[in-house]
Amino acid sequence: MKILKNISLAASILTVAFMSSCSDKGYWEQAPIQNAYSFQSPQYNETLDMGAHELVIPIDRSNNSGEQTLDIKFTPGKNCPTDISVPSQVKFEAGSNVANLIINIANATPPYTYSGYLTFNGEKSYAGNDTLRINCPVNYTWSTMGTGTFLDAWVMGDINPYPVQILKADGFERYRVLSPYAEFYKSETAEEIWGDWISRQNGVLTTGPAYVEFWENSNQTLSFTGYDTGLNYEGVDGQPIGVYPWNWSDFETIYGLEYAEGFDIWYEPGFAVLSPVYFIPNLGGFGQIQYSIQIELPID
Repeated sequence: MKILKNISLAASILTVAFMSSCSDKGYWEQAPIQNAYSFQSPQYNETLDMGAHELVIPIDRSNNSGEQTLDIKFTPGKNCPTDISVPSQVKFEAGSNVANLIINIANATPPYTYSGYLTFNGEKSYAGNDTLRINCPVNYTWSTMGTGTFLDAWVMGDINPYPVQILKADGFERYRVLSPYAEFYKSETAEEIWGDWISRQNGVLTTGPAYVEFWENSNQTLSFTGYDTGLNYEGVDGQPIGVYPWNWSDFETIYGLEYAEGFDIWYEPGFAVLSPVYFIPNLGGFGQIQYSIQIELPID
């Protein structure tokens, strides 16, 4: 009851303050002397295609009286490319409550991300946003290479590789293997090896990740993104604890544990071998299995 009494008292004080600041006609007796400003959202997220772009960031002001300029500051994020151009001011036209800040990007190129923070030099409007975070990763353009093969020997056992569709990023040594585990989870072999470890959501058997993505580094070693294999520790409906293969460097960054580098390579031209660290988050892992993942690109 004490909390309710305090709330009631605060509401009474607020009502008195509101009534005393208004005229008997219901209007504010004193209009604000200065404008107040706000970004319409605290975040701007957009995935960009390659090439030039124009980002439009609307900014609100509290009234529309006369023309006005507002100073803008952009603080780029770590590794943000330098071909982003952000004006230092935005202009409100007379009669308008909104001005658009136009940001230009000369030539967006993957795998970079345009990121940073926008702030303005002025009063923030009530409950408004005085900071806007920009996060714009650049997408690759993918082309189909054809049918290759995929094998995760740790998950699938000692079997023949499965045929898979493989995409290549235009202009980059970066590849996607589509639905690499789907056919395996349909097989009797999957049930024999893993049983209840195979993830099921509402009784529907998993098909594994939509793709596995890997790429060539400048030193001709390979890297790949971590993903959920479709196996889980509990093997029940609901929220499973997934089994993830990690690239050694990402695993070291995230979990602080060291594993050997130099085992993610082209075994021969067009034939990639990866050596993941298989790990269950917050539980434990199975170590780094060298060359367990084998990917053969389509033959020309």
